[in-house]
Amino acid sequence: MIQISSTSANEAWIKTFQALLEQGHDTANEKYLRDEVVLIEVTNPEVTPADERFPMPQQDIDVINRYIYSGENEENVVHEWTKLYYHRAFDEPNSQIEFLINNLNPDRPVGEAQISMWDKNIDQGQKVAPCTQIIWARIKHGKLELHVHANSSDAYKKLLMNMLEFISLQYYIAERVGVPVGKYYHFLDSCHLHFKDQEAIQQLAETLA
Repeated sequence: MIQISSTSANEAWIKTFQALLEQGHDTANEKYLRDEVVLIEVTNPEVTPADERFPMPQQDIDVINRYIYSGENEENVVHEWTKLYYHRAFDEPNSQIEFLINNLNPDRPVGEAQISMWDKNIDQGQKVAPCTQIIWARIKHGKLELHVHANSSDAYKKLLMNMLEFISLQYYIAERVGVPVGKYYHFLDSCHLHFKDQEAIQQLAETLA
């Protein structure tokens, strides 16, 4: 397992990418160049512009970062999984985001302050099914701490986008609860690099030498 601790999402993305290349093992399959369990801690999460080396236009990232908590501009969201995450979290009846927020009582911490993304009646065998499984939150030392659990993430093309969108959601939740933002954690069962991206991966790696 790879453990990463960084002050920002951009730094966490680069450190994770580099650790996969240097510490990751061969996968024994034809899909992934590297594939490891990864735990990321971001100690000072902020919604900032993505590292310029990340292979997604900043305009698309900005739309995603706002959409994840507002539902605005859905027709311009380029990541279908983000649309799924928003609707699973916010749709009525029984809005999961409202349930999470209502359970964030600083004087009474509970384990139920979570959003579950998987729906067995819809997601089994689907092309667009939630890679992010659970979003869990708590107030610790007076700050809103967010944990995101995912079964899969592409460390080159998706990981930074995912961290930034969920940090945006963390700020939304913190504002609703009335506390500052605390640490952000991202748990990945399979954090990987694809063989099909090997040339681009090598180009990024050369910028880190």
